[in-house]
Amino acid sequence: MLKKLLAALSILLLLHIYGCDKGLSPISAEQKAGFSGTITFLGNWPEGITRTHLVVFQNELKSSADFNIINLKYVSLEIPYGVKTFNFNSTDSSYIPIGAGTYEYVAVAQSKKPDLSLIRSDWFVAGVYYSNGDTSKHGVLEIPENTLVRNINIVCDFNNPPPQPPGGK
Repeated sequence: MLKKLLAALSILLLLHIYGCDKGLSPISAEQKAGFSGTITFLGNWPEGITRTHLVVFQNELKSSADFNIINLKYVSLEIPYGVKTFNFNSTDSSYIPIGAGTYEYVAVAQSKKPDLSLIRSDWFVAGVYYSNGDTSKHGVLEIPENTLVRNINIVCDFNNPPPQPPGGK
């Protein structure tokens, strides 16, 4: 009887030492690919804004024709009017989710139209993602498989808006 008890205790001790530190928790799912960061709004919001979204395009917007559903790879849910900061995580919620890949244009777009539209002239860019603080050109977002890329931060300065892509107002 003592031998059986010692054997059982030895097995439990080995399981404790070499076993999983998470107990009987399920195997974790792979991390969803995505990105997160903070959008900071400086100055007074323009009057009449009805929609503000974080948008990501696969390719740079070199003409108004590039503003299309094939090139558009991510659209966040609405950013509330008048906020000073907005923290986001693309894996939480969006109209169009994003996956792993390389994306050439990340921006905060605003519209005075109440409905979601794919007409370029309905939108203007309030802020652009710049990598490594280089504001001379927009940053490229690279999302590896199963990775959440952090610190994709954007400043929207209403007193000093970024250059507008072709086809805007």
